[in-house]
Amino acid sequence: MKEQEAKSSADRVDCDELVARLGGWFRARVLLCAALAAVQVGLLHTTYIFLAADVPYRSRYAEKAPGVDCDALMVELGQFRRFHLLNYFLMALVSYTAAHYAMNYVFLAADVPYRCVVPECEAPNSTDFSAAWTAAALPEHGRAHRCSRRVPLDPTLPCEANSAFSEDVVTCDQWLYASANTIVTEFNLACQEWKRTLVGTIHNIGMLVSLPILGYVSDRWGRKTALTLSCVLVGAIGSLKAFSISYEMYVIVEFLETVAGASAFPAAFIMTIELLGQEKRVLTTAFLGIMLVIGGLSFALLAKAFQYWRTFILVVYPPSLLFLLYIYFLPESIRWLLSKGRKEDALEIITKAAKMNDITLSEDTIKQLQESKEPVEKKEKEVGLWMQVFRSPIIMRRLAICSWWWITCTFVFYGLAINSVSLAGDKYTNYMLVVSVEVIAVVTNALVLDRIGRKRTLLIAYIVCGISCVAIAFVPPAMSWLATLLYLVGKIAITQAFSGVYMYTSELFPTHARHSLLGFCSMVGRLGSIVAPQMPLLAIYVEWLPSVLFGSTALVAGALMLTTPETLNTRLPDTIQEAEELANQHKKPENLEMKAC
Repeated sequence: MKEQEAKSSADRVDCDELVARLGGWFRARVLLCAALAAVQVGLLHTTYIFLAADVPYRSRYAEKAPGVDCDALMVELGQFRRFHLLNYFLMALVSYTAAHYAMNYVFLAADVPYRCVVPECEAPNSTDFSAAWTAAALPEHGRAHRCSRRVPLDPTLPCEANSAFSEDVVTCDQWLYASANTIVTEFNLACQEWKRTLVGTIHNIGMLVSLPILGYVSDRWGRKTALTLSCVLVGAIGSLKAFSISYEMYVIVEFLETVAGASAFPAAFIMTIELLGQEKRVLTTAFLGIMLVIGGLSFALLAKAFQYWRTFILVVYPPSLLFLLYIYFLPESIRWLLSKGRKEDALEIITKAAKMNDITLSEDTIKQLQESKEPVEKKEKEVGLWMQVFRSPIIMRRLAICSWWWITCTFVFYGLAINSVSLAGDKYTNYMLVVSVEVIAVVTNALVLDRIGRKRTLLIAYIVCGISCVAIAFVPPAMSWLATLLYLVGKIAITQAFSGVYMYTSELFPTHARHSLLGFCSMVGRLGSIVAPQMPLLAIYVEWLPSVLFGSTALVAGALMLTTPETLNTRLPDTIQEAEELANQHKKPENLEMKAC
């Protein structure tokens, strides 16, 4: 027995002695690993304290400015006096500037004439684009004319007009460009048409990403914050494009610029809408549309004056950094402040506006703004915005329909605009002419939206656009003037629809979610503008198909217009329930009880 115990004792390992022999470095490493594990466990173990922590909350509707009638307040302040004119001017600058960024890829990534370098006939750095021998050396038509070449039968002889070339063609590996003004030349994009058109698609993907993000910022932290942030970032990031050293860098900066700045005009539009009573919305928003047209004309003139793409960027983008001054000059939306229950901040701006406009507010209005009522509703945790939308079949259906309107508007509007630089003649002049006809659409909207209503105006615009675009496919080649006329009619009609759908969509959704839902519709709508830059590629294979697609989507949008309520002579809804009841408001305006903001 004693022998077994002795043997067992000999077989046991003295761990303490073994660890002591391993040395201090080993013990230090073990202790370090144990400490890191302890820290990790501690982090994971206590995460719930922060992730599930309680936060202050309140019902959005329970504490929002009780008893304040926003539309009546806006009318009482006066809508065309100093305070309002100053804000219109500030919004007009945003609209004017946004036109310079919306489609500048039309010129910056424009196609340029190019041909193959024929090494048997010229040096790689040759500048003679139209040499006498090129007619014989290059195939006659289509893609082959630019991407392939013939080989001289006798390479030892100099190439001349009467030189003989082989009938067989070979693929080019070098190109000579007629102009160095666009990124096509800078980044050697010859015979890579998909890369050129991809710039426009990437631009519109950036818009798709931008709109919901800035929409959330606008509804959460204010219209002023979203507007200023978007305008300043587009100037800062957009300027970086001028320093691109590769195609890949250019495309990445293009995307980031659009994510940052695509929401500038929607934010300006929302602020303008919320500054007005229902009677003046059409006239003032038409003014923003005209500023877009003026900005488009200015964009074309600047592109013609500064044709080299890097110079154009450095001239157009840096001035947007001045929008940082809007922090001091631009007041927050009064309607948004009241919808958030921030009556003190709203009262400060209202008092300033009344003083600038030389208006004395009524005692009832001042009392409503100054009094503090206990919430009528019982405080309960606020239901998320999208949960409210999902619970409302009416709003969900309206959201889907509005999204199709936006897809149609962006698809047809940008598709036709991109096609304008492909028309015969000077591309800058063509672009200015196409932009100029948009004034007709904006003025028409100003005249009819308040007379025959939003629905009828947009219905007619979509139908006219659809018929015009489909008809283009059936015009004989000999009647090019008719195709051009139908093209212009379609462009005017879709511009009218695009201008009107901004207002109509804004009036269909409630204040606390207006920018988010408008941003969602616009975001989904960017699917149309993403596809639009690829239409020139489609036309290479089926020439008539793009115009038929433009027309078909417009006709479907017109049919969907029959399913939504008219918003003429209705007040802006502030809650989901009010938005759902818009149809009843329009049918029985005399029985409509004015509700609080």
